[in-house]
Amino acid sequence: MVRMLITVSLAALAAVTVVHADEQADIDALRALDQAYATTWKAGDADAVMALFTNDATLVPHHGDPPIKGHDDIRDFWFNPDYPPTVVPEWTREAQEIFISGDMGIVRGVARLVWEFDGMRTTIPRGNYVIVAVRQAGAWRIRLLTGNDDPRKWLQEPIDEAPAAR
Repeated sequence: MVRMLITVSLAALAAVTVVHADEQADIDALRALDQAYATTWKAGDADAVMALFTNDATLVPHHGDPPIKGHDDIRDFWFNPDYPPTVVPEWTREAQEIFISGDMGIVRGVARLVWEFDGMRTTIPRGNYVIVAVRQAGAWRIRLLTGNDDPRKWLQEPIDEAPAAR
């Protein structure tokens, strides 16, 4: 009886350990997705940024702007060839909480962002973000992204032009 109880207890402990290991792997994968989002922006790689999103993704911009739905519309919003490119020299993201339920994961974090667009550099010293990710074909992808910050704390300055060659 004692041997059977020990065997059952060890089997139950092994099952919990496997679930925990799977959950930790998902947490690590969601953390990597979060970091890849900033890294691909800093690399200026529009295709890599967009590859992180599902085809039916929704971007919920800050400050009450209307949601942007669908892969093509999000690409056009961020990477419209009719506008100068946005350059992101700095972006730090720190996940504060990660939740997982089946094939859905949520990452909530804080970030610092510096971007350059059309001769201006904008720094957001601190902002919040939420990623809702789904597992598709074994990989986590962003299904919904939103963020918020206080525009009164933005720092904006003209970008200094490089000195002319002599």
